[in-house]
Amino acid sequence: MASMVFGQSVAALQYIRVAVHAIVNGNASYNPTVDTVQFGFLNEATNSSSTAPSSWLAGSWETQVISGQTTYVAKCLVGPGGTFVPAANTNWWTWAKISDNPEVPVLFVGELRVT
Repeated sequence: MASMVFGQSVAALQYIRVAVHAIVNGNASYNPTVDTVQFGFLNEATNSSSTAPSSWLAGSWETQVISGQTTYVAKCLVGPGGTFVPAANTNWWTWAKISDNPEVPVLFVGELRVT
């Protein structure tokens, strides 16, 4: 996953989508959609981007196939009525956690800027 900046209105309800490239045995593509994905959000004003969250929210998966190329996307619904409801005029460090066996990567996704 590459670190990104997401911008969103406090009134918007939309998914944060993050492409996940999983590899098994050193080079074979792996379908991670059988794994549990969760998202964590830390207020930028009080937390460092290198500090992983202690609480996690449910995420989900979608699979995109374009020109025969499969991409796996972890997503979390953000906004009023969503899984995460941020306050206006706040910035959030965003993390994804993928529970596999034996690995459980906790990955910094980027910054969510809510206006």
